[in-house]
Amino acid sequence: MKTAEKHSHWNILLLTAAAVLIAAAGLKLYVNMAKHTCALIDGKEIMLQAGANSREDIIAALEKEKVALGPNDIILPPVTGFFSTKLSVRIIRVSEKIEKVEDKPEYHIIWKKKFTNNLRPVELRKVKAKRIIRDEKVIYHDSLEKERTVVKERTLKETVYLLALLNQDGPEEKVYDLSRCRKMKMVATAYYPGDPLAWRDGTITFLGRKMQRGVVAVDPAVIPLKTRVYVPGFGYGFAGDTGSAIKGKRVDLGVNNAEEEKEFMHKRVVVYILEAAENY
Repeated sequence: MKTAEKHSHWNILLLTAAAVLIAAAGLKLYVNMAKHTCALIDGKEIMLQAGANSREDIIAALEKEKVALGPNDIILPPVTGFFSTKLSVRIIRVSEKIEKVEDKPEYHIIWKKKFTNNLRPVELRKVKAKRIIRDEKVIYHDSLEKERTVVKERTLKETVYLLALLNQDGPEEKVYDLSRCRKMKMVATAYYPGDPLAWRDGTITFLGRKMQRGVVAVDPAVIPLKTRVYVPGFGYGFAGDTGSAIKGKRVDLGVNNAEEEKEFMHKRVVVYILEAAENY
């Protein structure tokens, strides 16, 4: 009986000793972890080696983790957790770039002329334009704009042409600055409703709409269908048709009759690309 009690006593001592050793090891691990610095950067947490609390130490520790800091990146002061002595620092990525900003131009009309012969009424305007253009330095903290300053400002004055799309009752729907539109030099031909050489029967376009003056047949690989265009000497147009002979930089301008067709036969024109649109 005494032998059994003796064995039981030793077992308790052994278990107690094991528990003490495990607790000591856990405490040592906790202390070692607590001495480490946790860096919050790029949305991630990176555990650095012990003693990394100065800027130089943190930069060196991050380099070992293959994380580079920019010259302007900010390291916020270390913060100690409430229940821990572990240090946490936050690195803010700082970047900057120069952006070109332009105020809404001021236009002074020199002359204007209204046209109603193509698809919808439009107004061509010759104007003096005044543009204020600024170069602004923008500073970002973690991709969020923090500061913006003007580094250069200039005023540009020029004479340009505007094309205003009008609704049937008169008010303008949209105004295009032709000097800002993409343009292409192309070779034009023309076709008309009932033209025996036109694609299909010459009265229905590729988009299934009625053929009329202002419809323009294009190569969709060059000018996508459903694109608003402007051709000086012809007027406003809508890319709404195709043709077997209309390939590359060729356009077929929809006119009223065979007499008008002659005016544009193999004529070199400039086509201004206004924008993609579902309707004329």
